Amino acid sequence: MNKYFNIYLEFDRNKVDSTVHEAINKKEKSYICVVDGNVLATAHKNDFYRAIINGALVNLCDGSSIAMLAGKIHKKDFTTYTGPEFFTNFVKANVKQYFLGNTAENLEKLKVYFLDSGYDMNQFKFEPLPFKNVQDFNYKAIAQDINGFSPDLIWISLGAPKQEVFISKLYPYIDSGILVAIGAAFNLFLGDTDNKRAPELVRNLHLEWLYRVLQEPKRVGKRALNYFLLLPRLVLEELKQVRNNKIDK
Repeated sequence: MNKYFNIYLEFDRNKVDSTVHEAINKKEKSYICVVDGNVLATAHKNDFYRAIINGALVNLCDGSSIAMLAGKIHKKDFTTYTGPEFFTNFVKANVKQYFLGNTAENLEKLKVYFLDSGYDMNQFKFEPLPFKNVQDFNYKAIAQDINGFSPDLIWISLGAPKQEVFISKLYPYIDSGILVAIGAAFNLFLGDTDNKRAPELVRNLHLEWLYRVLQEPKRVGKRALNYFLLLPRLVLEELKQVRNNKIDK
């Protein structure tokens, strides 16, 4: 991975997939973050949170504007690899997987879908989490159950920035496996109408953020505003970094 806007990101999908498969085969202990505008903005305001993101095995870019701006600044063809796309690809893998968080209702829907689709249910385990402050979870108990199942992938669906902090607190107690901060991917995978992706045309125009704002103006609107207010500074700093690198060469 290379740093863009002071965050490590990997835009090459094939490299992301090969890195994750290699870590699974080696039974490595690691974690993955999915970076959108909200995650990027939070990381630039919070050093602790930024350290979590930059400590990941690999970070996916889930923000089309981030990919577009990084590509233009560095004169490369960057595209997104969204959390829902990554989830859809890897949930099909023949590896043990632990689904943690979200709601009991959605986890039950996932069970039914996987069962009806012929998945090996012995490879899957599902555990909802109560709604509480990220500081208040019993991480030792959660990890004990995970370690007993010994999964290769541990999907964490709590929403950013909570899920990344949750991973940082759970990680020391995990024996092995890859923790993935996956956000609303469960909902999108199930076709939840309240969390569906923007149409392809909207995504191609890099306007999915606007689509999400219109879906949830109160929650997503504030996050989008924080990101776009920060964006000019991020772009100027990145341009400065590019110029400094050219001078050093």
